[in-house]
Amino acid sequence: MRRHIGYKYSIKEKLEMLSHDEYQLTVKSFPRALGISQRTFHRYMYTRIHENYSMPVDHLARLARFFNCRIEDLLNYDPPPLTTREICTSKTDLILKLNLKK
Repeated sequence: MRRHIGYKYSIKEKLEMLSHDEYQLTVKSFPRALGISQRTFHRYMYTRIHENYSMPVDHLARLARFFNCRIEDLLNYDPPPLTTREICTSKTDLILKLNLKK
């Protein structure tokens, strides 16, 4: 099994654990099952860690259930945590931008 560390999601790695026939069937069937295009599914598979493109959480959840793993197991990176400071700063910035008063 190869590690695809540069990719945001470990979908390709999980798929490579399947037999060749299962791999082929699954790659063709996943997009239809998720209600997305083949191109979108391939974009999920090949999105790089540094790219802003993200997969909707419901798609992650469905893939995790298929692969019998946690959503976190499909991520090849640790999402940065939100801090109280960031949240408060964002709220203050929004208030100033919209010229609102507390």
